[in-house]
Amino acid sequence: MRTSLLILILASLVLTSCGTRHRLSRSEKARDSSFVYALPFPKGKSYFLIQGYNSWFSHKGRLGLDFKMKLGSEIAAAREGIVVGLQEDFTNGGVHRKFYRKSNYVVVRHADGTQAFYGHLKHQGVLVNVGDSVRMCQVIALSGSTGYSALPHLHFMVWAPSAQGRKQQPVRFSTSKGVLYLRPGSWYK
Repeated sequence: MRTSLLILILASLVLTSCGTRHRLSRSEKARDSSFVYALPFPKGKSYFLIQGYNSWFSHKGRLGLDFKMKLGSEIAAAREGIVVGLQEDFTNGGVHRKFYRKSNYVVVRHADGTQAFYGHLKHQGVLVNVGDSVRMCQVIALSGSTGYSALPHLHFMVWAPSAQGRKQQPVRFSTSKGVLYLRPGSWYK
């Protein structure tokens, strides 16, 4: 497990120094919403981003973010909305295809129709119910390592409605460093 963590951290640092793989294309930036999201954890906390948009390890062609967190860390809603989906019964995880689609998660739908996905949550670590209204920065779950996961972390992504059903959407966050697209290899608060 420590070897997997070391490989992920080193890979994200290499990608950060190379500066190409995790960047957004012009078309991806054009899909960005004007809404600025809160970080998906409580204010005052700081977490390391191990994978960003289009990172090579498991985000090729995907607009997801992975925050390294200890098991059981609090996850907060990055935006207000309604809980429209959840799963909290899976107990295991690992880097094997048998764990695909076996992640615990919460999905929150926002007023503009976008949806935020919070994944790899702890077994029985969801603190909300389908139909609940959540406020921005409200604690909604606990981090874990269920599903396709090498270590405890939070996988966060946003989907926008589209003619095909839904489309991944890059978002910016309000951080202690200003409003940013997050980049792997950095700590965010």
